Amino acid sequence: MNDYKKVNILEDYLKEKTFKDKIKTPKFWALMITILIGILLIFVFYNNVIKVSMSTEEVAKSIRIVETDSIWVDKRVTPYEVIIVPTITFKVKNTGKRPLQYVYFEGVFEFVESGEKLSDGYTPALKDKPLNPGEVSDDITIKSYFGYRASSKEAFIKNIKNWKKVKVKIFAKTKNSQFVLLGVYHIKQKIKGLKVVYK
Repeated sequence: MNDYKKVNILEDYLKEKTFKDKIKTPKFWALMITILIGILLIFVFYNNVIKVSMSTEEVAKSIRIVETDSIWVDKRVTPYEVIIVPTITFKVKNTGKRPLQYVYFEGVFEFVESGEKLSDGYTPALKDKPLNPGEVSDDITIKSYFGYRASSKEAFIKNIKNWKKVKVKIFAKTKNSQFVLLGVYHIKQKIKGLKVVYK
């Protein structure tokens, strides 16, 4: 009697189950959930890595500086000393075929005559909203870490002969690209807060 029951149980276990029987098992739903999570991860990876990734060549073709302005701004002001640094503000146009987002800009500030590096600056941009093809960005600003030191802003007027002219090379990159040179621009000899412009 006991042997007969064992054989019946084994036969029930081994016989092929129908789809209706399979969907009632925890293993089936565990497998389905695993497959859905896998599909979701592939979709997220595609949209956030593959689709967003841009080559260095594509970055070079997709970003064009369309407007610039420059000025020297305060970095530190005390009763005994003023430090001013060069700053450039610019806008870029998306001249590519895909939206631009998460672009990092670097400015390398150099002396015009010698080409010697003064300092650099770095800023991320287009973080919150992508820049679609044909659109122009809001202002993007890069500020140098180092600059000139004097006893006051007015002291720069008296020592204008010693104020060497500065230019900035602007580079851009995305997460997966190398830095691309967008252009070289002269920094105006103009101090924020002073109306005098030096030529």
